[in-house]
Amino acid sequence: MSTPRWTGSLQLDQAPPLAVPTTFFVTAPIAAFAAGGLLLAYGASALTSNWAPQTLALTHLGTLGFLAMTMFGALYQLAPVVAGARVPAVGLSRAVHALLVLGLAGLVAGLITATTAVTMVALLSLALAVMLFMVPMARALHRAPTRNATVSGMRLAVSSLLLAMFLGLWMAHGHIGMPFPGSRSLWVQVHLGIGFLGWVGGLISAVSWQVLPMFYGATPHSEASCRVTLAGIALGVALPTLVLALDFAGVLPASWPEPSRLAALCALPAVIAVWCLQPFWALRGIANRRRRRRLDASLLYWRAGLGIAVLTALLSIPAHLLSDPRLSLAVGWLVIWGWAGLIVHGMLSRIVPFLVWFHRFSPALGRVPVPSLRTLLPDAWMRLGFALHLTSLLVGLAAIGSGADWLARLTGLLVMATAAQLFHAILHVLRQRVDEPGSTNA
Repeated sequence: MSTPRWTGSLQLDQAPPLAVPTTFFVTAPIAAFAAGGLLLAYGASALTSNWAPQTLALTHLGTLGFLAMTMFGALYQLAPVVAGARVPAVGLSRAVHALLVLGLAGLVAGLITATTAVTMVALLSLALAVMLFMVPMARALHRAPTRNATVSGMRLAVSSLLLAMFLGLWMAHGHIGMPFPGSRSLWVQVHLGIGFLGWVGGLISAVSWQVLPMFYGATPHSEASCRVTLAGIALGVALPTLVLALDFAGVLPASWPEPSRLAALCALPAVIAVWCLQPFWALRGIANRRRRRRLDASLLYWRAGLGIAVLTALLSIPAHLLSDPRLSLAVGWLVIWGWAGLIVHGMLSRIVPFLVWFHRFSPALGRVPVPSLRTLLPDAWMRLGFALHLTSLLVGLAAIGSGADWLARLTGLLVMATAAQLFHAILHVLRQRVDEPGSTNA
């Protein structure tokens, strides 16, 4: 068996130690399990109001715990391997991980118990985690010798993360006894828009341009489509930020639309790019796969997530125009656990086996029998994870729409089952090692 041909464009010699990305990856399903436990404990009260403490805790377990935890680990891997830039002081990843876990746990506890001191310590921990991640990562991406759309998307995503963190910390004043900085609806809308469309959408787009052709033989995106996507995301991040700044400075013309409405209109380029154009191009590329006609189970996650992105774009229109909180909650649920959650779940199911195969089995090629990449995580396990994830998503939508407490608690159980299955799958792959006398495990 030889090294897979599709690794030729990657600079695998610069890959960080296996423990660097996988420490984040194995923690992500734990955060999702905690989110399911919170839903099980609080039921419908966690799915009825945008501002309820348990809803905010649930949201951040999804965004910081499941999504950001995975994305941090992915960037530690992608920056050197795809962009060709080693991340300085990569050992700091241990501190980043510890601070992120501590900060998230403290934030959830502080929100649920309304304890100001705990919330303040948690926010400081999260801010320090992001800065320890951002500074080396930004330096690596700035110096990256590879110049392509994927690298540009990674830069845009990291920049959006910094801006979203800044706004989030500023808004957090309202949860620690200080005045809110301005219109709550405007600030929350811009913060979430930058986080979802710039940070998450930017990185998912950038990763898809690399991963879909590499792992699944999808037709690569054209340079023009990548440029359009990046331009739409950049505009959808910059323009709402400008509206927020003008409103904060008190110089927004009175003749202009209401600030939150104006910010929503300004975010449309990113909405169209991330939730309409990019999914269309990606799904078309998957449909025109050049090879490996056999369906990879992890591709189910991509197809479902990309399809849900379009549904999210459509639902976001009435969610903004109407005052029904169920619509905005449904959009958030679709974004975090549907579009992004499914794609992240699928990426973990594919990337973790690849990393383990590369670090532990590829050096043994020619000396001992080496398993194929596909056998490290059985397709049946990935299909089970997909079924659990999709079921929990649909039951959650029903719980939001109906307000039924038993559906909300059932959603919690299904989310916990999905997370437990993913955690078990990742551990199963990480436990596999070369079986040869005197071998040294990576």
